[in-house]
Amino acid sequence: MDEDTTIAIVGIGCIFPGANNIEEFWRVLLNGEDHVVNIPNERFNVDAFYDPDPESPRKTYVRKAGLVKSFDEWDNKFFGISDKEAELVDPQQRFVLETVHMALEDGGIISEKLNGSETGVYIGAMNHDWDCLLRSAKQSTTNTTVTAADTSILSARVSYFYNLLGPAITIETACSSSMVAIHTASQALRNGELSMAIAGGVSFILDPQSFISLSTAKMVSPTGKCHTFSKDADGYARGEGCGIVILKRLADAIRDKNKIWGTIFTCLNQDGHLSSPITSPSGEQQGKLVETTYRKSNVPPGSVQYIEAHGK
Repeated sequence: MDEDTTIAIVGIGCIFPGANNIEEFWRVLLNGEDHVVNIPNERFNVDAFYDPDPESPRKTYVRKAGLVKSFDEWDNKFFGISDKEAELVDPQQRFVLETVHMALEDGGIISEKLNGSETGVYIGAMNHDWDCLLRSAKQSTTNTTVTAADTSILSARVSYFYNLLGPAITIETACSSSMVAIHTASQALRNGELSMAIAGGVSFILDPQSFISLSTAKMVSPTGKCHTFSKDADGYARGEGCGIVILKRLADAIRDKNKIWGTIFTCLNQDGHLSSPITSPSGEQQGKLVETTYRKSNVPPGSVQYIEAHGK
């Protein structure tokens, strides 16, 4: 293992349905807890948009999602955001700021050491529900409207608060956004561009239009369950939350005596035109990616004990 190119995870933070931190999330996994719930009216009036008939126009056949509780409650002043500005801030910004703080705390990394450092921020995000809500409500424009809702601020807000001088990049590649963010951060570390990277992904559900569009495309499950690799597969279940990892080169993590959760290797590809429509994955390309990942990471396939997959 080359310690100069191997990437280590030195801090973890998360906010997921049923879990406000990594310890609670571990409990959820151990107990096999299900936190997919009926969408409450505080998000939107599901009855006004629901129809069990998947062919019904301008309707969704989905009533369930994995949701975070108290999405609008946070200590905004801790992060230097006034109460007036906080009224317009996308909850995804709150998720990211709190989860980054949690991950840094988990890694024992204090803000004074971050100040002015070559630390990069890479956040994967694909949902624009808050911005859509502000537009549909014809919210009066203020001097903070852009910074409250634009997805570029998801990463920039972190860099601004901690005074980080590395790149701040928000990446959108649909369902793979967080994985691509972590890959991009890892590559920057390997190339010596950064001293440390903050990477992960965030999601927030508020806009019924997303459910309508996904229902029209038959992409979401009417049962609120993912049946990946099963004959019962009928779409995927939507969820929200935020997961953040703090990344460093292994040699640096060992030198700095960081807590090391583990090491990671990343590899990406694209399907080109080997499958149709554009949203359909290519089994051939997926197979090649798995082979490439095993080969480049020097991991024997037989040693793999767990695979997490997204599918419909």
